[in-house]
Parts: sequence; C-alpha cells; structure tokens
Amino acid sequence: MLIKKIIAPLFLVFSLSGCSFLYDTFVYQIDVTQGNYIDDEKVDQVKIGMTQEQVIFILGSPMLIDQFDSSKWYYIRYIKPGAEEIQQHQVLLVFDNKVLVSMEREDEIENNPLLKSGRKKAPKPSTESSKGDTGEEARSPAPIIED
Repeated sequence: MLIKKIIAPLFLVFSLSGCSFLYDTFVYQIDVTQGNYIDDEKVDQVKIGMTQEQVIFILGSPMLIDQFDSSKWYYIRYIKPGAEEIQQHQVLLVFDNKVLVSMEREDEIENNPLLKSGRKKAPKPSTESSKGDTGEEARSPAPIIED
C-alpha cells in the first residue's frame, strides 16, 4: 500500500515535468521573423538631414509610425529562431518638416541567426570562365540563316 502511495504521485510528477523537456528537445519549432530587415550596414547609410523619401529608399517603410506624433518612425526587427533566444532590435527615427533630425538605436544589430554561414557561396563573375582545358574560349557555332 505504501508503494502505491509513493509511486502514483512520483509517476504523476515525473510524467508532467517531462513534457517540457520532451517539447524543447523533440518538437520542431519554426523560425519566426517579424518586422523590418535591418542591419548595421543599412542603418549606417542613413544620415541626419535626409528626407523621408531617402530613408524609405534605404530602409524601406517603417514598421510603425507613432499614432500621436507622425514624425517618429520605428523600424523593428524581431527574430525567434526555433528554440534559440529571441533577438529584437529597434531603430527610432525622428523627423522635422520631413527631414531627419534624430536617430536612436539600442545597440549594434546582431547578425541574422537564420542566415547560415556554412552555405556555399556563388562564384564571382570574374572567376567564372567558359574556357576549356586548352585555354581557348568555347564558342558556339554561328546560326545558319537561310533565305
């Protein structure tokens, strides 16, 4: 009887606590990306004194324009790669008479974790060659035009 009193609660506790471990380990979790695709390279191109149209050309449309002050634009990037940690970055642009007067960002924008660095890159056009082993250019025969 004592064994039933001990085993039943232990079984219940272990079975319920094991669900979270199994979920994190075996269940596939999709990558979630929301907001603008912003990176340091693009944000560094934006300079004080640019017009709204120039900013839109570089960064795209803002994720959020402040409802009460339309001169504040928010560019937000939210990435949750599967079971990894969430990355969220925000850039705030403030305009006055459609000219950028202030730019705030939290910190350096981390690399996108969804882009795999181990992928094989495409060859550069300058290194591609249509030459054969002999060093001569491979030419296709000229088309025959009949009248």
